[in-house]
Amino acid sequence: MNRWRFWLLTLGFDAFWALAVGLRERAELVLLAIALLALLCSSGGRWQVVSLMVLGVALDSLWLALDLFQFNGSHWLPLWMLALWLGFACWWRLLMVTLNLPLRWLIPLGAVGGPFSYFIGERLGAMALLHTPSLVYPLLACGWAIYLAITRWILAAKT
Repeated sequence: MNRWRFWLLTLGFDAFWALAVGLRERAELVLLAIALLALLCSSGGRWQVVSLMVLGVALDSLWLALDLFQFNGSHWLPLWMLALWLGFACWWRLLMVTLNLPLRWLIPLGAVGGPFSYFIGERLGAMALLHTPSLVYPLLACGWAIYLAITRWILAAKT
């Protein structure tokens, strides 16, 4: 994949994230359509993308079960968040295939990047913390560090 296409798709995912977190329920059908289109347009590895999504949904479901945070008063993942996980999984597979980041980068990237996205989401009103940030964000950091490490293993598996 050429560099321009990769960066355009990365900017596209950033816009998708902003749309999901900014508009949430008001755009969930559009978000779901975009995420499904991204899955259909992905070149191979669809089972990997779905695996990454399911793992991410499981991680967020764990946080909800532990009452770390909630989305708009619900104890379930909203449809817009499911679409966001599918979009992220499509983009993350593309990123890893293109850059092949080593594990020593993935763990700190997950520990910082994952909680940061939730921090921004919380500031934009997409979710509400049910415990103190000093409890929630370190747990998110551990979860995301493990999540990104596992994604490397999933993406290394052959179809």
